[in-house]
Amino acid sequence: MPTLTDGVLFGLAILVLDFLAWRFMSRKSDQTRLVFRALMFALSSYVLFSYGMNPLRAAPWPAEPLRHLLAQVLEIVWWLQGARLVTILLDRVVLPEAWHKERLFQDVFGALVFLAATVGAIAFVLQLPVRGLLATSGALAVVLGLAIQSTLNDVFSGVVLNATEPFRLGDWVTIGDVEGKVVESNWRATSLLNGQGNIVVIPNSVAARAHIVNANEPSHTHGISVVLPVKPSVRPALVLAALASAAQSSRDVLDDPKPVVSVRRATNDAIEYEIVCYVSELGKKIAVRNDLFDLAHRHLLSRGVVLRPLSVPEPVTGGTADEKLRLLRNVLIFQTLARDELAELAGKLTQHEFDAGDTVYAATDESGHELHILAQGVAKVIVTKDGGEIELRRLAPGDSIGQSGILAGVRTAVVVRALTRATVFRLDKSALTPVLTRRPEVVKEMCRLLSEHHATEEMLLASPASLDENTGGLLQWIRDGVRRFHELTL
Repeated sequence: MPTLTDGVLFGLAILVLDFLAWRFMSRKSDQTRLVFRALMFALSSYVLFSYGMNPLRAAPWPAEPLRHLLAQVLEIVWWLQGARLVTILLDRVVLPEAWHKERLFQDVFGALVFLAATVGAIAFVLQLPVRGLLATSGALAVVLGLAIQSTLNDVFSGVVLNATEPFRLGDWVTIGDVEGKVVESNWRATSLLNGQGNIVVIPNSVAARAHIVNANEPSHTHGISVVLPVKPSVRPALVLAALASAAQSSRDVLDDPKPVVSVRRATNDAIEYEIVCYVSELGKKIAVRNDLFDLAHRHLLSRGVVLRPLSVPEPVTGGTADEKLRLLRNVLIFQTLARDELAELAGKLTQHEFDAGDTVYAATDESGHELHILAQGVAKVIVTKDGGEIELRRLAPGDSIGQSGILAGVRTAVVVRALTRATVFRLDKSALTPVLTRRPEVVKEMCRLLSEHHATEEMLLASPASLDENTGGLLQWIRDGVRRFHELTL
C-alpha cells in the first residue's frame, strides 16, 4: 500500500528529527525543546491517524511483514512519546513549585505515566490480554520485589521524607552522624555537601530511621551551644556570671529567647559549663560561636579565671599589677611601648566602678580626654541620632575607648553606657605626656596605628569636616593634634 509506505517513511523521519532534537539541542533552552517535541508529537499523531496507523488499535497488515513491523514500532513509540510529553507537562503545570527541584516525585510520576503508556501500548497495539499479562507478571513482581527489597525500601522511605518534608533543598541538616547541606533528594538517596566540600550520599531508608536536625528551622532563631571546662576549685557562681556577661557582650545574640548558662556536668578534673543562645540568621552561627569563645575567655580572665590545660599547675600571678599590664597591652596605641613604660602607665591608672545604666564615657564631659579600659562587665557604645540611640558595638573586658582623645585630644561623638556592673580603669592624658616627650619615635608610630584603624576600629567617629587631604591627610592631622594637645616640639 503506497499510502502506508509513505506514512511509515514520514513517521520514521519524524522519529529521527525528534531524536536529533533530544540529542543536540542545548539543555539550557528547555522551553524551546519542549515546544519542538510537542510539535513533533502533534505531527506524528497527524501522520499516524491520517495514514491508517491508529495507535488505539493494531497496525494494519499490508503485503510486506516489514511494513507491519515498522507500523507497530511507530505506534508503540507514539505511546512513549506521549508519556514523555505528559510527564513534562505534569512537572511544569500540575506539580507544586516546591517539587520542581525534587527528583523523587519527578521520577515517581514519570514511572507511573510510562507504566500506563506501556500497558496501553500492549493492550491496543499488540492486542495482548492485559489481565492475563498482569496475573502472570504478579509472580514475577514478587520475585523482583524480594530481589530489590532494599531499593524499594529506599523508594518508599523517600516518598515519606518528601511528603513530610523534614528538610528542603539548600537546608543545612544533620542526619545521624552526618552534617551538611542538602543538594539532592531523589528516589534512592539524599545527598549532602559536608563542611569539607565532599558529597555524602545517605540512602533514604537510613535517613528515615535516623534523627534529623534541620538547622534552618525555625527560620528566625538558630541555636548555638558553647561548652567550656573549668577547674572545679573555681566557684560555679563566678563562672556562670562571667559566661552570662560573655553572651550579653555579643550584639548578634538574641535577647528573646534569652541566653541560658548552666552547669552541664561535673567530673573529678573539671566542671563543664554550657552557653546556649540564639541568632537570627544561620550564616551568623559560626562567627558568633567563635566570638563567644573569645568573649568567655576575656570575661573569665577579668575575674581571675584562666582557661588552661587542667593537668598543668596553675601559674602564679602578680595580682592587680599584672592585670593592669595585661589591659594596657591590649590598647592599640600602646603596642610599641616597652614593659617599663607600660608599668609606668599602669601605676597611674585609676579604678572606677559603674552600675548598670551608668554613663562611663561621654564627649561632653572631662572623660572625653581620658582613656577608658573596661576591666570587668559589659558596656555598649551608642550615638544619638534623630532623637534616638543607635548601638554601634559592645565592649567586653580588655576593650578600650578614648584612644583618640588621650593621644590627640579628639572628642568622639559617642556615649558609653554600662549594661552590667562594670569596672573601668582610666588613664589621664597627663600620664602619657612624659612618655611621648621622651620617645618622639613612639609618637609617630602611635599616630600611624591610630590612622590605620580609623575606619575599622571606629576610634575616630567624628573626623573634622575641615580635614584637607592635600595637607597630609588624616595621619598628619593626628600628628598636629598630638603636638598641640601634649605641647610637644617635634
